[in-house]
Amino acid sequence: MIVNDTITPELERIKAEFEKLKEMKLHIGIQGGNGFGAGGEGREGAPADILTIANVHEFGATIHAKNVKNLAIPIAKKAVGKSPLDFPGLFFLRSENGYLFGCISLNRKGKEPKVKSSPSDTTPKDRKPGNKKIPTKKDDIEFLFILMESVNIPERSFIRAGYDSNEQAIEDIVSTMISHVVFDGWDAESVMDHIGMKIVGLIQEYMNQPFNFKNKGNITKATSNWPDNPLIETGRLRNSVIYRIEKG
Repeated sequence: MIVNDTITPELERIKAEFEKLKEMKLHIGIQGGNGFGAGGEGREGAPADILTIANVHEFGATIHAKNVKNLAIPIAKKAVGKSPLDFPGLFFLRSENGYLFGCISLNRKGKEPKVKSSPSDTTPKDRKPGNKKIPTKKDDIEFLFILMESVNIPERSFIRAGYDSNEQAIEDIVSTMISHVVFDGWDAESVMDHIGMKIVGLIQEYMNQPFNFKNKGNITKATSNWPDNPLIETGRLRNSVIYRIEKG
């Protein structure tokens, strides 16, 4: 009677796949290189602006005006993506609290302002807008920008915090994928692909939950399509979370 040894070859296969896994690394996050999304679809690496935005949210930052005295921050939707130079007849008003606004008025449209349209050098009081309502219109005046020397963006970690909050779920995913190698004949690359897809999905779901992050300020809310979620505006940041497998 001849007995075929099917166990030893299978054990050798499992051992070989585990050795391959040991040589692989999984990179998950916003990356400059190409990778794959939550459905395994190929995705191009994030452009420079998304990489910058991701870094600012993940770690927080203070953004200072460069080559100009003030940052012109839009406080009206028509001003988003534009500068004060895009609005003929724009003039500046300083509030009683010392804040400087860029404004337009129908009565001034197409005319030179009665006074020179430039920020004054009056030093604002040592206060911040806080929770005060951002002005939009006053009589015939429409407020488009608030001018500030710098703005503070708080840390809203979504990669590190998203991993930490899902650590047990990730351990369970890895355990399940390893069992597929042993019992279902999966290879190392398939395992890494499925782990990558699952974790990308977890990070994106974490980003979808606004209670995970510090709220947007009133200035940002005034021009936002998604005022309740500080990380979601167009979806570009969320959709830029990818995974990439590095083979040894």
